[in-house]
Amino acid sequence: MTNLFLFFHLLGAFCFFAGGAVVGVLQLAAIRQERPSQVHAFLRLAPFGAALVGTGALLTLGFGIGLAEHEGLGFSPAWIQAALGLWVAAMVLGAFGGRTARHARRLAAKLAAEGDAPSPELRAMVGARGPLYASYASFVLLLAIVVLMVWQPGGAAQATPGDAASAAVLLPKTVEKQILRATPQSAYGPTRLPGDVEYFYYEPSDGNRGFRVAFKGADGLERISFSVYPVRNQHQCQMPPNGLTTGVLTANGYQIGWEWEQDSGVESAWRCIGHGKSSITLQADAMQLGVDRADLVTFVAYAAPFGP
Repeated sequence: MTNLFLFFHLLGAFCFFAGGAVVGVLQLAAIRQERPSQVHAFLRLAPFGAALVGTGALLTLGFGIGLAEHEGLGFSPAWIQAALGLWVAAMVLGAFGGRTARHARRLAAKLAAEGDAPSPELRAMVGARGPLYASYASFVLLLAIVVLMVWQPGGAAQATPGDAASAAVLLPKTVEKQILRATPQSAYGPTRLPGDVEYFYYEPSDGNRGFRVAFKGADGLERISFSVYPVRNQHQCQMPPNGLTTGVLTANGYQIGWEWEQDSGVESAWRCIGHGKSSITLQADAMQLGVDRADLVTFVAYAAPFGP
């Protein structure tokens, strides 16, 4: 879904800029013309550019909000609030500039039909500085919005093992809601991430009694898997579990078990919450070689329940 939201959001931005460029070029060309018929020849094409601007405005706003909600950002980040404010200002300034262009187009058509003689009134209307500057300012605000989208000043930095962050920041809100709805007893998530991984995808597991969340590395491939699932017997959460654990570490006040598969070289870390059959297991698995053991331990040691 992220790619879908992003595609239409970027498509909207392209339409926005393309339409704004078309309208701006046509207005500049119309200013240089003498006869009303020539002015009208350019301005009559402006509605097509305006239609692109309108389409782009709706796409960027709708899919931008959808993308922010899907990624769990909402309207909280300051850069998103600023971008929305600039979007509204750009629309108001663009509408002000476009209104004058519409009046000039109608006047040019009327004068062209009445003899096509040069008109000081038409020239003054087409070259009016206020509406023209408003259109330019609208285009500049669009550029500012793009800068905010790319730079994201004040946005939440990616969490590292030394940073405290809430699970709501690390997983999309939609994923949290799915987990809470499907497996409320297993609704735990990591609150600290290594700096080189980010959320990838979510899937139910263990017969829909648990779930798994994948995190990808900079190469776009799954790097760490975080799973939460209920235990099947009261001995499963003992340390070490059936002699399989190759080590027990202490982190954040919890005992963390870890395993290393000699054949594959892949490691896992886990801890249990609760007692007996009501326990759940939190487990982090390295899906690639070279994952730092401390990163796996951090995943399970600092995991916390989601809020409702």
